[in-house]
Amino acid sequence: MYCVIQEVRRKKPDLYGAYRKLEAYQNEWRFDDRPFTWSYRHTGGRFERPHLEAYKISIHSSYRESGVVKKRQYPIRTMGYYDIATYSLYDCADGSIQATADKLGMDPAELYEIIETKLELLRERIEAEFHQSPEYITQQEHERIIADHLTAQNKFCNKYDVEKDEYNRCYDVFGVLRNRGYLAKIQAQHKARKQSERRYRESWRSTYEQYASGSYSVSASSTYTDAERDILRQFYRSLSKTYHPDLNPGKDTTEEMQLLNRLKEMWSV
Repeated sequence: MYCVIQEVRRKKPDLYGAYRKLEAYQNEWRFDDRPFTWSYRHTGGRFERPHLEAYKISIHSSYRESGVVKKRQYPIRTMGYYDIATYSLYDCADGSIQATADKLGMDPAELYEIIETKLELLRERIEAEFHQSPEYITQQEHERIIADHLTAQNKFCNKYDVEKDEYNRCYDVFGVLRNRGYLAKIQAQHKARKQSERRYRESWRSTYEQYASGSYSVSASSTYTDAERDILRQFYRSLSKTYHPDLNPGKDTTEEMQLLNRLKEMWSV
């Protein structure tokens, strides 16, 4: 059994070359009053693909019938020049290879190996040529820009603890700042959250130290702002669901709830 690859020529060129340009554009829809997001698309028309070469791949098997040697041919797939340059054998011919392997009663992996061995040198030559083309070079540059965009987006979201669309409201795919005012708003909100969290930690540390010293006195006056009380109220509700006796059958959570209620009184929530 062996693989044959025959070069043929197609009558029509491949019309699906990569796009020439990567373009940033502003979305025209939104769900709230926040600024529009910036997205990207491929445009500028496609690269022409002048190579008309294609390669007809088939498997040939010999067998004996009534003492006579006969041959049988199994067509696999005709792959164009650009198919070989941009896709794998699996992408283009897996279904045909699986079906042919069933007919021959063999492992598909073995048939893959036979074809790949024959195809290897041809693929190396075609890829080396294609990687020098303007289409490939442009496509790689577009992929690099998008990868950098996603990296910058993730860093932004982790830094300011926001969703990806918030980054896209400030920057486009090329990293160009499109909305300086909205960026300043995100930064200000982030700073305010951090300050609030810091004040809470300081308050919690002070309270814990009071408990550690055996003192549970609570000041009658609260210095928390309304916004901070809302946050503390959420803390109380969440913790009360965790430690409420009704939600913990078979477990004594009395001490936890007593401590939580003292905190509630101290927080004035």
